[in-house]
Amino acid sequence: MPMARALALCPDAVALPPDMGKYARAGRDIRLLMQQLTPVVEPLSIDEAFLDLTGCEGSNGMEAAETLVGFSRRVESEIGVPVSVGLSDCKFLAKLASDLDKPRGFALLRRKEAKAWLAPQSVGRLWGVCRAGQERLERLGFRLIGDPQRLDEWAASSSLGDDGRRLWRLAQGLDDRRVSPDRQTKSGRQRSRTCATSLA
Repeated sequence: MPMARALALCPDAVALPPDMGKYARAGRDIRLLMQQLTPVVEPLSIDEAFLDLTGCEGSNGMEAAETLVGFSRRVESEIGVPVSVGLSDCKFLAKLASDLDKPRGFALLRRKEAKAWLAPQSVGRLWGVCRAGQERLERLGFRLIGDPQRLDEWAASSSLGDDGRRLWRLAQGLDDRRVSPDRQTKSGRQRSRTCATSLA
């Protein structure tokens, strides 16, 4: 929630000034813990990142979900920050899952469940759809993600313009973007285990 809105809702609240240096240090410390799980870490912001855990099960002897539970506990005990985790097969679904149960949330959104889960959600939840984009989609008759789901790929491209194919694929729960760390990595063909973490 923006601070202006919070203060309007609660005018007697005391707002503390931000300490960006402290936040950046905590973010760096957390990123180091992430890189102990996998070298494939893509920062989104100071408090959010994608991790690709594909193939890591063999190296640490744990499934991805178990690994991430241990990671979130470690962050909270060592750094003092609660973590929300979303686990899925792609970045879009992992990001949505990470927002489901904050703070200290953990959500798994499987691809086979994704289409039904997405259908009643607002089109504003599609990756890259801003408020103006949502209003444009609603004017075209696409209010819920289930609306473009009902089209075929060609019809979506025709109805939704240049971005139609991408939006249609996201509505189906499909996202081919790879987790991209700062350095180059080899891209494998394994099924990806993508997780989005955000600090709550």
